[in-house]
Amino acid sequence: MSTLREAGPEQSGAPVPVARIRTALVTLSLAFGLVQLDATVVTVALPAVRADLGGGLALGQWLMDAYVIPFAAAMLAAGALGDRLGHRRTCALGCLVFAASSTAAALAGSWDVLIAARMVQGLGAAMMLPSSLAMIGTLFPDKVARARALGIWGGIATTGFALGPVVGGLLATHAGWPVVFWMNLPLGVLLAVAVGLFCPAGRTNPSPIDRLGTLLGSAILAALVGAVICAGQGRTVITLALVLTAVGFARLFRRVEHRATRPLVPPSMLRRGPFRYALITGFAFNFVLYGMLFGVTVVLTGDLGLSVLAAGLAVLPMAVVVCVGATSSGFLAARIGPRRPMVMGFLAAAVGSLLLLLAWVLQSVVIVVIGTAVIGMISLAMPAMTSVALGAVGPQQAGTGAGALNSARQMGGAIGVALLGALLNAGSGGWGFTAAAAVAAAVCMAAVWTSARSTDPGRQVVTS
Repeated sequence: MSTLREAGPEQSGAPVPVARIRTALVTLSLAFGLVQLDATVVTVALPAVRADLGGGLALGQWLMDAYVIPFAAAMLAAGALGDRLGHRRTCALGCLVFAASSTAAALAGSWDVLIAARMVQGLGAAMMLPSSLAMIGTLFPDKVARARALGIWGGIATTGFALGPVVGGLLATHAGWPVVFWMNLPLGVLLAVAVGLFCPAGRTNPSPIDRLGTLLGSAILAALVGAVICAGQGRTVITLALVLTAVGFARLFRRVEHRATRPLVPPSMLRRGPFRYALITGFAFNFVLYGMLFGVTVVLTGDLGLSVLAAGLAVLPMAVVVCVGATSSGFLAARIGPRRPMVMGFLAAAVGSLLLLLAWVLQSVVIVVIGTAVIGMISLAMPAMTSVALGAVGPQQAGTGAGALNSARQMGGAIGVALLGALLNAGSGGWGFTAAAAVAAAVCMAAVWTSARSTDPGRQVVTS
């Protein structure tokens, strides 16, 4: 990694030292790692939360999706906000919002307060993630160097994913579930300071932010997730009402975006084949990874009778594989291109999902561990598809492009948790888990096709 010049009005034009570039990359990776840690640490701690506050599986689904829905819906606006105010400032502010809302979650004594705090956490995470990606694009304008940097970014970040199950199980068992949120306070503040000290300011683009589009997008996603959860509970009337609400908001959203001066995602972006298919692939990625992680945790602590800590240890191999795969992906993409890591990752996840069908038949925890570990190989796709998406947009739209990709990913996570959780809630005698694993395998195979389309050499638009 050689020196480069940071862009923006605050720069003096002097080359940036290699040590500072590397420190900035590690800082941005740790910011994403905090977001990843929170996702898995809360999933494994859910049984402890339910034991303390009461409530059934549906409230657990809402606790997960209350974080993911605003995370997904606000991502596009957060990317545009970073383009407008500067990604360094936006990322640092997101770290502080995340820390403050985590404190509120730790102090929560009811589901209402806890879910509300998780929603604000999602907003903070939405500010952190696209800005961190945009700054990596600034630090590494060359596509090969950027692919390697994204491998390091993914590897460090997914260490949080890997640590989450064990940390969540240990803390929830021995210190209580509020500690799961308390630990985000010092981490968030330290990261905010580090981002301000070491990361590039980047260019700013004083374009307006589509507030109405963001609110409508949030409403659509919340209605869809609510419909899926209520369907799993057999609440037909409410499900139908929520579906109709989502359709109505979607029609209004389309009209608003058609007239918007600056829509959430510029139509010119979506017309680029690699970018469009990368969004669909990102949706499938989180649908499978977060949906199956939630489903497996429910089965391990419910039907198979494991403790919270034992469940965390059971999914640890999956998390470790995710960490290794994400680290390898960036370097593989730099060496052989992004297509093969993406296709291999989704094929492996499909095989892992099918292994879980066998695990249920045999009632075997060992096969569950093996199957989830194989699903973890889906991480081979993450930095590679991120590289494809960032390479398909220009540097002036880096924040918006990163926001769009990660918004699609978080939408996939929200729908995955809702749909696969609904199948578990509705199924009996193993039918629900079987259906969830089969759906995950089908989504993986669809993502193999979109991965190939996003990396079609005839469609590539590379910006360096």
